[in-house]
Amino acid sequence: MKMTREQLHDLVWSMPMTEIARQSGVRDQHIARACDGAEVARPRADYSQKVEHGKSVTRMALANDRYAASDLITIDESGWAISQA
Repeated sequence: MKMTREQLHDLVWSMPMTEIARQSGVRDQHIARACDGAEVARPRADYSQKVEHGKSVTRMALANDRYAASDLITIDESGWAISQA
């Protein structure tokens, strides 16, 4: 699975990480570690349930202090890596 930081940010805020992992064939822990290491904010575990029930939620912005939004992140069975654009 290869995408930009911005794409990963949009993805983790659009569906649960377990679903992303199932669709992409990687472990949700690898996605979580990639998010944390590449400074991609990720939602709390109850975020999807709150959205489903129409509750007010706050989506964190993508911080671009250390990495650019266009930097590529690769996530696979062995872990994750980032390559700066």
